[in-house]
Amino acid sequence: MSTPVFEQEQGDALQGQGQDEGVWPVGTDSFFQPRRAAFWVLAALIVNGLFYTVHMFSMGFRVVPVTAFLGLLAWGLYTLFFCLAFRTLDLLEQHPPEGYVLAFAWGGLGAVYFAAPANIAIQSLCAKLVSPEFVAVWGPAIAGPVTEEFLKLAGVILLVLVARNQFETYLSVLIVGAMAGLGFQVIENLSYTVNASMHFPLENQVYPVLLNLLTRGLLSGLWSHAAYTTIASFGVAWYLLHPERSKAMRIAVAFLCFALAWAMHFVWNSPWLEDLFDGGYGQMAILLAVKGIPVVIAAGIFWRVAARENGAYLHALAAWFVPERELIRDDEWVRLGDPLARYKVRRDMGWRFGLRARRLKAQLQREQMRLIRKAATYGRGAQTLRHEVAVRRLRARLEPLIAAAPAKA
Repeated sequence: MSTPVFEQEQGDALQGQGQDEGVWPVGTDSFFQPRRAAFWVLAALIVNGLFYTVHMFSMGFRVVPVTAFLGLLAWGLYTLFFCLAFRTLDLLEQHPPEGYVLAFAWGGLGAVYFAAPANIAIQSLCAKLVSPEFVAVWGPAIAGPVTEEFLKLAGVILLVLVARNQFETYLSVLIVGAMAGLGFQVIENLSYTVNASMHFPLENQVYPVLLNLLTRGLLSGLWSHAAYTTIASFGVAWYLLHPERSKAMRIAVAFLCFALAWAMHFVWNSPWLEDLFDGGYGQMAILLAVKGIPVVIAAGIFWRVAARENGAYLHALAAWFVPERELIRDDEWVRLGDPLARYKVRRDMGWRFGLRARRLKAQLQREQMRLIRKAATYGRGAQTLRHEVAVRRLRARLEPLIAAAPAKA
């Protein structure tokens, strides 16, 4: 539970940080920055990638139209599932929607445009330097991590250059990295789906969609590109948020995070451990889990560190900018930095008081987050009044439900 003394200390610390280091919030950059070169580089490469991707899939749409349309639908719903998961944990409150659209578009269009020919070139070089047999076995492990991890991370760096003061916490960088990785993952999976259908031994355009959704979506989805880019993005976040450290140390941390992402991608693409399993679906699922679970654990650790740091940041902002207890009560205040704890409160409230109470609680939590962030950016006043009114209105609608409705067993 918070105390006035503790809140005052955090407020003083936040104020001192702003005065001493010059980081007091004075407005937030938009992701539309036509005066910045990084914006035009990002936009040009995304548009170029769009034309490339449409051309790449054009033959598939002509030859296997059912697979192409079903693949678009399936992988579109797959993307929606991840976005809903991010929204449930309030991760999408870090940036406006256009930030995530640009990140996803970079991963799916900009990065794919460069990765596909670069992978072919690296594997061709390895075939000449070593042998075609070596490339057939180790080519994906050598080429994929080098080009794909670098290109996805380049998009994150470009977005930081476009809207620098949008990135004030680890979490704000990691979620953009996850969206860039998700974009790459979805377009790559759609490409595999269409190509598999074009070379499928049976005249069936539905089965390749289901097969790729199972193997590349369900069995590989949690430990694929989104996880790798999350890990690599942590290094970018550390570089940005520790200016007091030497540049050499910041670069070293960023490089180590990138190297970890590269190594995990390398192991995933490599033939290691494949000899221990046969070709059956059950054995393949076990192999994917053995290779993938360490990636999930590593990404989870980075997410946990980022969430704790984000929580401390939100606590300090709330204590200074939103001290009113009717807007953020003590029990709500201590959960600001824990997305899972907030989710559990909503879930328990739904079980005890019904779906409407759960929905109102979710809206209340979201408005509190927006109030804190907008107050930190622009200060309290007319610009935050809408969120203050929304918090009070939602609480007034929620409390009668809690008081009147019998608790469910």
